[in-house]
Parts: sequence; C-alpha cells; structure tokens
Amino acid sequence: MKTFDEPRVPRLIIIDDDEVLRTIAATTLRDAGFDVVEAEDGIEGLGLMEHSPFDLLLLDVMMPALDGYEVCRRLRQTGHGANVPVLMLTGLNDSASVDLAYAAGATDFISKPINWTLLSHRVRYALRAGGAVNAERRSRERLERAQCIANMGSWGLSADGHRFVCSPELAQVLAAPDHAVRAARPQDFLDLINETDREAVSCMRDAARLQGQPYQRTFEIRRFDGVTRTVYEQAVTAIDSNGHHLGVEGITQDITDRVEAEKRAFHLAHYDALTGLPNRQFFNELVSPALERFARLRAGCAMLYIDIDRFKSINDAVGYAQGDAVLCLISARVKAFAHGLESLAEPHVMCESVVSRVGPNAFALFLTGVGDQEQASRTAEQLLAEVAAPMRIDDRELVLSASIGVALFPRDGSDAGALIQCAEQASHTAKAAGRGRYRFFDETINKDAGDRLTRENELRRAITENQLCLYYQPKVDADRGTVIGAEALVRWQHPQKGMVPPGEFIPLAEESGLILPLTDWLLERACSDLRHRMDMGLRTVPVSVNLSSPSFATPGLRSQLEELMARHALSPAYLVLEVTESLLMSDVELAVDRLRELRDMGFKVSLDDFGTGYSSLGYLKRFPIDELKIDRSFVTDAWRGGRDGAIAMSVIALGRAFNLRVVAEGVETPAQAEFLLAHGCAYQQGFLFGKPMPHVDFNALLANPIEKDQ
Repeated sequence: MKTFDEPRVPRLIIIDDDEVLRTIAATTLRDAGFDVVEAEDGIEGLGLMEHSPFDLLLLDVMMPALDGYEVCRRLRQTGHGANVPVLMLTGLNDSASVDLAYAAGATDFISKPINWTLLSHRVRYALRAGGAVNAERRSRERLERAQCIANMGSWGLSADGHRFVCSPELAQVLAAPDHAVRAARPQDFLDLINETDREAVSCMRDAARLQGQPYQRTFEIRRFDGVTRTVYEQAVTAIDSNGHHLGVEGITQDITDRVEAEKRAFHLAHYDALTGLPNRQFFNELVSPALERFARLRAGCAMLYIDIDRFKSINDAVGYAQGDAVLCLISARVKAFAHGLESLAEPHVMCESVVSRVGPNAFALFLTGVGDQEQASRTAEQLLAEVAAPMRIDDRELVLSASIGVALFPRDGSDAGALIQCAEQASHTAKAAGRGRYRFFDETINKDAGDRLTRENELRRAITENQLCLYYQPKVDADRGTVIGAEALVRWQHPQKGMVPPGEFIPLAEESGLILPLTDWLLERACSDLRHRMDMGLRTVPVSVNLSSPSFATPGLRSQLEELMARHALSPAYLVLEVTESLLMSDVELAVDRLRELRDMGFKVSLDDFGTGYSSLGYLKRFPIDELKIDRSFVTDAWRGGRDGAIAMSVIALGRAFNLRVVAEGVETPAQAEFLLAHGCAYQQGFLFGKPMPHVDFNALLANPIEKDQ
C-alpha cells in the first residue's frame, strides 16, 4: 500500500469565455509543464471539476450565464473544491471587485492584461501555497491520530536514572541509529538537547523521577543526524499498584512544522508581505515600549510619516509589478537611512529606529533621541533628499518625491497611535503646500483636516453637478495684434461662496485624486466649446489644455482622446496638450513614449512653466514637443535685464534652435511685451491682452482685434 502520493504533473482547469485568451493561457501553462484542461463557461467548468481531480483553477470574472464569482462560490461548497487554489482573471482593479473575489472564495487574482511571462510563476506560487496549507492540515490530522497511540514517540527512564528505554517511533523522531537505541543511555539522549535547555530538562526529569512532579516543556534538539528540530516533551511519574515509583514515562513530539507555521502566521499578521516591514498594528506595539522608556527619561522622539507623491500615477504608468518594485526600493532607502542615523549617533545619544509600511504608498519612521524641532527638521530634509534620488526600475529612470509629516513626542502625543495620526495629518498639510516638502503637526491641523474633507466633498459635487465652468485666456501674436490661440482654464462657481480661486481647489483635486475626473471634464468641455465655435462659423483657433499627471500616465489616454475627437468631429490640430517639466521628469522613458504617441495622433504638445523645473538640454532634445512656455516668474522683470532677462532670452534662443514655438506667460505691461517682441518672442499671453474670460466673451473677442490694456 502506498502511504504518500507519487509525484505527478499538476492539473489545471481554465474557465474563460474568451477563446483567444484561454488558448494563450493554456499554451503558456502547458509549455511550463502543467496538465491543462479548458472550459468555455462556468457550467462546463463545474461539470469538469465534479468528475475529474484538479489542483488549481484559473477563472475569468466576466462570463455569460455564470460569472466567475458564482462559479467560485459553488465550487467552495463542494467537497472536491473547498481547498483548491482559485486564481481570478479580471480586468477590474477597483477595491469592490477585489472584495467580491475574496468573498466568493478566491485565493488570489491576476489583473488583465495578463503578464504571460509571470503567469506560470504565479500559478506555481499558488500551488506551493495551497500545498503548504494542505500539508499543515494533514500534519494536524496525523498529530491527532498519533496522540491516540500510546507508544508513539514514547520513552522511559528507570527509577535509578541509569536506564533509558526508547520506542521505535521516538527513534524515528530523533533519527537515532539502531545501535543507539539498543544501547540507550540517558546521557546520550540528554546530550541531544540544546545547551540552553539541557540542565533545566535534566532537573525536571530528576524531579519527576524522585519527587513525582510531572512536567511539560518545549525545546530544541540536535538529532543524531545533526538536524536541529523543535520538540514538545511531556512526562509523568510511573507508579505501581503499591504506590512505588517505577521511574518516568514520557512522550516527545517533533513540533518543528507547527512552530514554523506559527512563525509564518505571526509574520503574515505582523509584517507587510511586499516590503517585509512591520505593519501599522505591529509598529504601534514596537514603538510603545520605547515611548514608555523615553517618557521616564524625559527625552524626545519623533514620528515621521512619509507619503510618496503621485504614486497612483506611477502605478498607472509603469504597471503594478514595477510599482511594487518602487515601494520595495523606497522601503530599503528609508531603512538604510534610519540605520545610518543610528550608526552616526553620538555615544551618549540613545538613537533607535523603527520603520513601518503604514499605507499603500506610505511609510512611518519612529526615531528616538531627537531632542528638538531643529534636529527633526534636519532629519526630514535629509530623508526628502534620500527619497528624491533618481532610481532605475527595469531600465526606467524615475524621480519621486514625498510629503513628510512630523510629530514630536511628547509634545504632540503620548502614545504611538496619537503620534502617527498627527504625523499623517501633517503630511497632508505638506502635500497641500506643494509636495516634496515636510511639515510639523500643530493643533490647527485638526480643524484644517475637517475643513479639507468638507472642501473635497464640495469639489466632488461641483464636478458632477455642473458647478464648473471654462474660461479662456487668449494667446496673441503681439506683432500683428491677432489672437492665435487660447488656454482653457477651469473655474469653480460655488453656489454659496461664489468664484473659488483655482489656487484653492486645484491642489485639493491633486491631493484627493479628483484631478483625473476634473481633467476629463476639462477636455470634454474644451472640445464641446471648439465644436460650438465651428458650428457658429467663428474663426477657430487652437485651445491649450493642461494635462494632469494622472491623465498623462493613464494607459487609456489615447483611446479617450480618439473618442473625444470623433464624437465632436474635431481635428487634433485644434487641441494643444500642455504638460509640465516635473510631470515629464517623473518617468522620462514613459514621457518620451507618450509624447511621441500624442504627436503621431496629430496633437501639438506644449511644455508649460519651462525653466522652473530640472530639465536638461539633453532631455529637452529627447522630448518630442512643439512649444515652450516661458514661466511668468521670468517674464515679470525680464525687461529690466538681469538674470530674468537673460533667462527669458535664453529660452527664446533655445526655442529657435530646436525649432519650437515660444510663448511668454504673464505679460502684463507694455514694457514686458516690447522686450519680448524685441528679442524674437511675438507669441504672448497675459492680462495685457486679456484676462481669462467666459466662453461667450472669448467668442466675441475672436471677431475683434486685440487692444492692449493700458
């Protein structure tokens, strides 16, 4: 009779109504050495699983008749499918869909489009994980049976302590050779116990033998074959019918697998699976004793909350696998930074650190020995620089920034939970101030947090309830006095507060994630207004629209723009897409590819606020753009000469050298306009030629020549 299953090829079932995807998946997995069976819908798949054993199920979510959730639910109700790994194939990445998958009993999910290179690895990992779970279950069942067998792993020690009797089962547990069992001596088996526990176990055995005291203990042994194992031992005094001590009887059980499973369970419950850092709950447990100790010492500590800026855009741009790699690299940098602080601390300074992943794209750093706000400021500045250092992920160069909130102990809180909450709120303040910076917590933040939530909800309603409007600021040829284009600027007409300045709601939109629907609204309205001008027979000029970072990185940008152009019957030549230096530099390779794609579609691309970021000439040469916009900060005093004048002239010369159109922003006085015109920049934009105006007023302007404001 066979006691253990013979090795066999894992058998997989793929259920997907998409024949092409199903065929590719099956071929990929067969090539990887799996036995694959296919089913085109849930009903067929359930039938296959009922009559044929299988090891893993790959299941599409969206299918006719029975969707993937229902198939998974029905499978989990059967005896043959209760413990089989189920991998959901889904193009739905929202949290609700993920929750539904796990609620139905899914083991994990694979996002579409599928990375075919990684598919077989994901399957093998799921099989290993499922095998480990099943192995642990079978181990527990065997353990229960073993405890019912009196002689399993049993031993006896004589009353005089000179003879040791070892059962065959215990010999197997200890990997004892036959001669050791035949000539068993108490000391030989005592020597297997690690030195830390050896004396204690010897005393316990003597107490049981001489005084009748039972005992139980867990300890490590080094078996006869040299392998270290963890065992559980329980022993009682053997007494005859007359009450005389006969010696000691005990059982010894190898519990290594259980201990390792408990360690794994502890790790899963207390550590982040991706980065290996303590999770938020365990972080609080680790920090609390240090706070109690430093409270007694009346010494200061600092809590830093590190929120990676625009991380969703990175995920959208490079994919979740590379996004995970970015998080791992950031976590390694923060850990190395913390360890560096510990190693550089003065001998008299008690510097300890704990790093944790406390959110999807957020980390916390707890530092002891931080005496004051000035020291915490230096630490935050150094950490910002560490995060912002360029990194390479799969041949991509990425430049990230972080918003850091700082809370000080005991000023801002007396326990770990309060400190991390304060630091997190301070990070929101840092993000609202422009990202890539740090802020300290103060009491006004609590009120600001409530106000911010109110404003966020109001902005969400504004987008859906038509409270937004589009204003147009003309771009002119200052030499000829003609309108050559316009920049579309979103405005918020609040029903109670009136016109809300964009400086208030644009940062809020970026921080809250509402910038994506806001940009979608902006593109839609700009195209609608363009179509309206054409239908009225007005002269039509190109309109510039600012693309937000999430919109630029969205994989569906091309299809979105194509659909917009088709629905409004517009040529891409009428839409100029403005991007910023910081947006392009966050992922140069993606930026180059995306800009080429937009150019190939027929769109013009403008580089906004040029000179305020960190583009080099080498990068500028690589970026396929059509227009440079001189930032208003250089235009204001350019006519006076000095550095601003030199920068403005350099940008104009640079545009001419690269055959790019140059537009000066923020032109407000005739002196500024004349300086720019004299140095070859005729295309200008600013209050001198017209403030941002509603759609109707801009239409009227197109029919009349520009008159400069005096």
